[in-house]
Amino acid sequence: LASLKVIPLRTAQKVLGAVVLGSRRPGAYGPEAVRQLEVVVMQAAESIYRARLFEQTERLATTDGLTGLLNHRTFQGRLDEHVAHAERYGKKLSLILCDIDHFKSVNDTYGHPVGDLVLKAVARTLAKEARTTDLVARYGGEEFAVVMPETDAAGALVIAERIRERVARLALDTEQGRLQVTMSLGVATFPADGAKKAALVERADACLYHAKRHGRNRSVAAAALRAPARAAG
Repeated sequence: LASLKVIPLRTAQKVLGAVVLGSRRPGAYGPEAVRQLEVVVMQAAESIYRARLFEQTERLATTDGLTGLLNHRTFQGRLDEHVAHAERYGKKLSLILCDIDHFKSVNDTYGHPVGDLVLKAVARTLAKEARTTDLVARYGGEEFAVVMPETDAAGALVIAERIRERVARLALDTEQGRLQVTMSLGVATFPADGAKKAALVERADACLYHAKRHGRNRSVAAAALRAPARAAG
């Protein structure tokens, strides 16, 4: 290159990068051309900065600050959309609600900073094990939710069990020694277990607490709970 010009992408707040221009022609960038380029680059920098601020604001509004997963409010809105889509097109939709077993004991024994580490580790596991089409959210406290579009009860239970097994393998080294936790999970599927969002969430929650009451560290699907009831009838 016979000519080279580097113009920083700079705003009043920070430098975002640089624009690099090259030409095989000597003296390609005279004073007037440079002045015009600097004006264009300055406007581009401001646009990029505003776009990044918007993305950051949107991310803070929709994600949980500790785990980086979707927050509860966003989860509710997205679940509304997915249920409406499943109803309109006759698709199945599964929901997993899961809860870290004995999490209060973790906080009481190891302290809240370690409890936060556990929450982050579990969140990473959920995000890793979920499919790209699934939504993973922090439902509240030590509870998490996974929304699984176009997934039947059997498929959701397979993923729930995979999540449960992966969480059980997590190990955190603390000052009090190595810490491992387990999860209980409840699975409900639209429309068989609930034709409306509230009913679906309520059914998944009931399955979760059934898992809690019957030993923890297990996945319970609404379909499995219905089978004994039909047999008894």
